[in-house]
Amino acid sequence: MLLWYVWIRLVDGAWHRLDDLARQLRIPHNAVSWAAKFLSDHGLAELGREGEIRLHNTPSRFEDVVKTLPQVS
Repeated sequence: MLLWYVWIRLVDGAWHRLDDLARQLRIPHNAVSWAAKFLSDHGLAELGREGEIRLHNTPSRFEDVVKTLPQVS
């Protein structure tokens, strides 16, 4: 669910500050930072300077993105 909450805030493709996302979602900053790092590590988002994130040009449906993630055994 955490990844979906962060994803849904990023679908506009603009840069978003992690602090603002945490405040808007009312969840701890470290949780938002983890989600941002996860999305970035899997090539779905780009981390910018000063704690910003935006999505890469990816399919607009979260379900499609989840299907592209590598399977964990």
